[in-house]
Amino acid sequence: MKKASGWRFFAVVSGVGLMGLVGCSSQVALTRSIIKEYGLGSEDIKKLQLYVSDGILLEQEVTKIDKDIDETHSLKKVEDRYIKQICFKSQTPCIALDVASDKMGVAFEPTDKLSFVYNPNHRHGDVFEYRPVRSAPADSIALPRQSGAGYYSWKRIGTDTYESTSFRAYVSRSAPYLLVDQASLRKFALEARVVPGMRQADIPPPQ
Repeated sequence: MKKASGWRFFAVVSGVGLMGLVGCSSQVALTRSIIKEYGLGSEDIKKLQLYVSDGILLEQEVTKIDKDIDETHSLKKVEDRYIKQICFKSQTPCIALDVASDKMGVAFEPTDKLSFVYNPNHRHGDVFEYRPVRSAPADSIALPRQSGAGYYSWKRIGTDTYESTSFRAYVSRSAPYLLVDQASLRKFALEARVVPGMRQADIPPPQ
C-alpha cells in the first residue's frame, strides 16, 4: 500500500467574490470624521456598503491520521497534513452587523464576522482596522514555507476565531481597514440652506 505523504493545500474563498465596482476612486476610508460629517448613527452605518482595503488570510493546519495494515501485517500510522485557508481579498464587499463607537463586527458572508477596531493613529486617518482576537508576537514574520505554496510573504498578526474554529491570522499589508462606497453615503447627505434673515428695508411696502 502506498503511503500518503507531503503537503496538500486547499483554499476556501470567503464571500461572493468581487462585485462590480465603479473603481477605487468611488471608495474612501470609513473614518470617524466621515461618520460625524454625515451624522451617521449605528443603524445608518449598517446600511452602508463597505469594503476591506487589503487582504486578510486565515490559516489552519489540519492533521489527518489513518491507520492501515501493510503487506507484512504490521499496523502503520499514515499521517497527512493539510493547510486550510480562508482568504478575504482586497476590495471584498462587506457589511457592518455590530456597531459601537470603537469597534465594528463586519460580515463578508452570512456564516460569521470579523472585528474592526477604531485606530485614531492609522496612516489613512482615524479608521477602523482589522484586529484579530489575539495579537501575535512582534517578531512574527512570513508564512514558514516555500514560495510555491502561495501566500508566503504575508505577515502573521495574531490568532482569530472564524466559524467556531481557531485560525492564524495574516495580512498582505499592515492593518487592513474599512472603506465605504461614496455612492452608499449620498443618501445620507443633508439638504441644507443658510437663511440670511430680513432687515426692515426688506419689508415690501403696503399695497
